[in-house]
Amino acid sequence: MRRVTVADGVELEVLDFGGRGPALVFLAGLGNTGHVFDELAPRLTSQRHVWALTRRGFGASSWPEQGYDTATLGADVIHALDGLGIERATLAGHSIAGGELTWVGLHFPQRVEKLIYLDAAYAHAEVDDLLKDLPSPPVPEPAPEDQASRAAVSAAVAREVGGRFPEEEIEQAHVFDATTGRLLGERRWPGALRRIREGRASLDFSSLRVPVLSLYVAYEGTRREEAFTGLELMSPAEQEKVRAVFPRLSQLLLAPQEAIRKLPGSKVVGLEGAEHYLWLTHPEQVVREMTDFLGP
Repeated sequence: MRRVTVADGVELEVLDFGGRGPALVFLAGLGNTGHVFDELAPRLTSQRHVWALTRRGFGASSWPEQGYDTATLGADVIHALDGLGIERATLAGHSIAGGELTWVGLHFPQRVEKLIYLDAAYAHAEVDDLLKDLPSPPVPEPAPEDQASRAAVSAAVAREVGGRFPEEEIEQAHVFDATTGRLLGERRWPGALRRIREGRASLDFSSLRVPVLSLYVAYEGTRREEAFTGLELMSPAEQEKVRAVFPRLSQLLLAPQEAIRKLPGSKVVGLEGAEHYLWLTHPEQVVREMTDFLGP
């Protein structure tokens, strides 16, 4: 672990997993740190020198009050590469990190070898705009027993995402009481989630000019739309309002995959039965697809 300066007063946590060959840099999803890749990253070190970044506002990285828009977060990635002496890298990002991947690919293609989206190729800004005036699901309160200890938090997360997080991810993404071990909260700047959502940019996947691998969850029926809207937590009346936009929502969710399919040297793979943290539910398939795509 080390830190790299990306802006005045802003440092990012960097994890160096070692390895040989060109750089492969992982970017975590919203709320996670680079440690979420602690078990996936070492499996790729025979092909690449593997790194992971924790974005500003989370974990051990700096917590500034500004700089959570897509462009600044993307620029943080470029500055991190500069600080590490990496001229060109393959970037692999999960979930919300797809915005940073696409922004870097569009604005700094000379710094990118390839892009790998881990259930991350989504038109988030357009989806947010479609859903902004619709009901939002209530935020469920965690059960007290799920906050009693590190082990309890780890088990609760595993039930929610379909696989157990690395131990250090649980440690770095949460704050625990030093005496009782009970969960006190998330380890992040309080405004980070809201600022990132507000700062999402509209990005044109079809304008990418680097090879792309997109691995995504292949949902059945309307499960994808239901997952994005939190439909199951809403009242019947609210569900009716939300379901009315499902045809347009489906188009928005699938459009980036269709755009990527048309890019030279690119590949799109839907993983049936997977969950959002693809490498936890389908580790062998994810490693195989990434290994093949990275090449020798």
